[in-house]
Amino acid sequence: MADDVKVAEERHASWLELFFDLTVVAAAAQISHRLHGAETVGQVAICAAMFYAIWSVWTTTSIYANIAGERTRQRSVLLTMLGVGVMSASVPGVWPGLLPEGSHHPGGRTVAFTVAFLLCRLIAARSAGSDGQVVAFWPATQGLMAAPWVVALVVPDETAYWLWAGGVVADLVSSMMGARDQKAMDRTTQAMQKRQEHLDRQAYRRFLRLLTKDRVSTADAPQPTLLSVAKVERGHLDERLGLFVIIVLGEAVAQVVAANADLEWTAPVVIASLMGFVLLVELWRLTTLYGFSTAPRTTAPLEPAKALPAHLGVTAAMIAIAAGLGALILQAGHELETKERWYLFGGLTLYFVVSVLTGIAGRAPLKWFLGWSLPSLLASVAVGVLAGPLPAWSLAVLAGVILFWFSGYNWLMDRREPGADAA
Repeated sequence: MADDVKVAEERHASWLELFFDLTVVAAAAQISHRLHGAETVGQVAICAAMFYAIWSVWTTTSIYANIAGERTRQRSVLLTMLGVGVMSASVPGVWPGLLPEGSHHPGGRTVAFTVAFLLCRLIAARSAGSDGQVVAFWPATQGLMAAPWVVALVVPDETAYWLWAGGVVADLVSSMMGARDQKAMDRTTQAMQKRQEHLDRQAYRRFLRLLTKDRVSTADAPQPTLLSVAKVERGHLDERLGLFVIIVLGEAVAQVVAANADLEWTAPVVIASLMGFVLLVELWRLTTLYGFSTAPRTTAPLEPAKALPAHLGVTAAMIAIAAGLGALILQAGHELETKERWYLFGGLTLYFVVSVLTGIAGRAPLKWFLGWSLPSLLASVAVGVLAGPLPAWSLAVLAGVILFWFSGYNWLMDRREPGADAA
């Protein structure tokens, strides 16, 4: 009987998608390095906006590949890869006026970053639309509110900062709300259908002109392409999002290794480095257990409209943690600067905030909230506020303890399962 049952082969990331992911490695490294040089909240916010831009390009391209499957246009993905490479190379010189004093970078990098971002998003949107697909679960894939980003090119840096922030917020809110508002999604589908019909008529008219060398009526034009609501392959999407998390963790590992390259291995450096490695192992373990949502789920996986913002929060938190670990090891025997301390514990705080929100959405057990998630969140905030006088190596120990406690929930639940004691 088993021989008669055909099991569908589970879809995994293609070689093209894995090749495309290499651009994320470069982007994560550049943004993490830029964080080290940030001196104000505004400069940190710039790094956050740049990370969102790169994340959104990666997300829209990955969603396009998810729904297109074997029809994925290789040229579109490779052009987007080139665009992300331009964005990554531009990161150190974006908004020179807001760089730390004494920093010198070639001009024009802000323009290059913005134009590459807009073009990459346009490529992904046009690719999905050309396949007759409407992405209802993440409308940002279908387009971008480009006005704030374009206007930001011709205004002072201080004004441009707010325009970038507005563009990011509008992008996220329109996607999260649009995915839940069926009427709004219907209007979007109708608008895209009309645009597709217009494009079809134009293409037909151009074809006939080539044959007749004259203007002709469009009355006999063929039926326009009908759009359909795209269906996500959830296993493939979860794998892609998980791979992004692993890539960002790889940048954190690189920070730990790079910090050790030129240092004398004193006791504080060794302790800080080992605890940093343990912390990253725990983050990896949690990713393998819970996925990118950072919370145990007792129901179906999170809807994409909730999962994608959670993924953004988790990966942004890991970028901050990577930056904090790199600075912590370099100053292992001394007090850690306030901003570096907050990179580490602010990143952990964001990680736990996402865990609380995704736990609520996924109906995690109340004991997990009260015993693990909320205590870990409060402990991260407390250490970030109060631990300034402590040497840096001890902060690495505290961070490791907090994350070890958070991950202990799964171990405890495994021990309580029937047969665990016998094993």
